[in-house]
Amino acid sequence: MRNPAAMKRVLSTIILCTGLSLASHSVQATVADGVYAYEKGNYQQARMEWLPYAALGNPNALYNLGQLSRMGRGIEKNYNKAEEYYLRAAEKGHVGAQRNLGTLYYFGRLGEIDHSKARNWLLKAAVNGDAKSQLMTGTMYYNGEAGEKNTLKAYAWIKLSSQSGLRNAAIALDKLSAVMTEEQIAQAKALIPNMISRQLSPDDVGLMVQQQDNTDPAMTALNTEQAVQDSQKKSVPEKNTEVRSSTKSADIFRVQLGSFRTKESAQKAFDSLNSKLSDILADTQTKIEYADLGEKGIFYRLQLLPFETSADAKALCSQLKENGQNCYVMKRR
Repeated sequence: MRNPAAMKRVLSTIILCTGLSLASHSVQATVADGVYAYEKGNYQQARMEWLPYAALGNPNALYNLGQLSRMGRGIEKNYNKAEEYYLRAAEKGHVGAQRNLGTLYYFGRLGEIDHSKARNWLLKAAVNGDAKSQLMTGTMYYNGEAGEKNTLKAYAWIKLSSQSGLRNAAIALDKLSAVMTEEQIAQAKALIPNMISRQLSPDDVGLMVQQQDNTDPAMTALNTEQAVQDSQKKSVPEKNTEVRSSTKSADIFRVQLGSFRTKESAQKAFDSLNSKLSDILADTQTKIEYADLGEKGIFYRLQLLPFETSADAKALCSQLKENGQNCYVMKRR
């Protein structure tokens, strides 16, 4: 004869497991519905879909709400609110939230720039396999930001990032390789196998709001002009090489954003773009160039400069295009 108490426990377990399974499916489906609403431009509906599940601690819902606050989609832009949502998701291992939280601190979106907090979260995302965070972490190590300057770690992280196909990482790696010895590069490569987690749990990107605005800020560009000079003097790059984003490049290539009939309209176009993509434009100068095209009339060309190489100019233009801004690279005559 079967034990009634045992049968009741079995049935209770089956019901509980079934309920948990259905609840999990419901969460996934609803978060996905929110993403669908967002992609259709219905930000308020997306927000209402995500709020209940964010309250339950769902990482994707928290991340998506952070995106809305950061971009000002459907609600007023609020970096502090974005930080709250990102932090809750990041603490649960959400890699995208870890990266975006790090960039908030790095670019001073919450007030003062905090490189220490930035590196803490960017490093977590880098260890979890995020290519953009790996590039930014490597750059921070090379710049000596957050208290540690280490060219070997910089090379290792940037090398990892380039293996993911990130174009900016490949450009940075070429520049970095030019100022390091073969021995240093070999030492840096030896660090790579132990740098990333062996238990990666990547984000489910299908349940995440895609980057559509300046939520994906530009990486700090490597500029090794001073490093080349130090190398020529036979200095040790590990101790003496510095990356300075303020070092001027030769004005050989420019990125042109558009031509306008008046100088005022060109300036207005730039102001509008800068309000949305200030992170990407941070390390560039702006020029409104007068052009008399004869019968076609007078035009004012809005340009970004200076770029010493075509690759650098194309890299920035690609970032702008990814964010909806048309552009092309031109070489100065």
